[in-house]
Amino acid sequence: MRSKLSFIGENTLQGVAADCVFCVEHGFEGLEYNYWGEFEQLTEATVRSMAAIHRQHGVKCVMLGIWGWNHLAPDLAVRRKAHDMLRRAIDFGAILQADVLTTGGGVLGPSPDENVAEFLRVFPPFLEAMAAGGMRPAFYAVHGNSFFDSLESYEKVWTALPQVGIKYDPANWRHHGADYLAVARRHGDKVAHLHIKEHLYHHGELASQPPAGMGDIEWGKVFAFLYEHDYTGPLSIEPHGSFWSRGEMRRKLLLLSQRAISPLLV
Repeated sequence: MRSKLSFIGENTLQGVAADCVFCVEHGFEGLEYNYWGEFEQLTEATVRSMAAIHRQHGVKCVMLGIWGWNHLAPDLAVRRKAHDMLRRAIDFGAILQADVLTTGGGVLGPSPDENVAEFLRVFPPFLEAMAAGGMRPAFYAVHGNSFFDSLESYEKVWTALPQVGIKYDPANWRHHGADYLAVARRHGDKVAHLHIKEHLYHHGELASQPPAGMGDIEWGKVFAFLYEHDYTGPLSIEPHGSFWSRGEMRRKLLLLSQRAISPLLV
């Protein structure tokens, strides 16, 4: 297990610089970056500037993620665009020296088995390119153009592509109605990236997404299972929601989450 936490960084160069300074000041290991459709506008020059800022401060890039692109789309034009973005992400992740590259599995149609078969046909060259760039692949679950909506979908893929990793967000699994602890207990060895995001429920509704330790996710149990699987991937805090993700409240969420999780790390 790593001894330091990371967090999701801002995507502007000004934000990258400020977040790197924050990492140094408060003992964070690194930053991750996530993009949706705006990834198409990200340039290599900007990525090289981001990498230079990281080197200047001695801060790692732990993950680069692109979200929402449908890599298995039945519309071939949509699929080609998604694949172009994925190739760019692999190139940019290598420039950033990211530990992990995260994206969705894509969706061909409603049949789980057809999605798995198409994933096994489409993704081997991309997985090879990620490995050549020094990155472990992670695929997110339960939202955003990803057929990975259960452990069973991952298990079917692992029969042929065991290197496929899980981007594990316990709060997302819980909100989906799935057993989030089963992910870490049964397949902690397949987790490639951990998102530390809290959910607080009240009267059956998601009422807040506060700092870790202030909600309903059982972080001690999550980490117990990850230790048993010798997890060594990033531990990345995700500021989320309208209240805790901006300005001074974002800063407080990062520091309070760090305070809550750090006792679980050695």
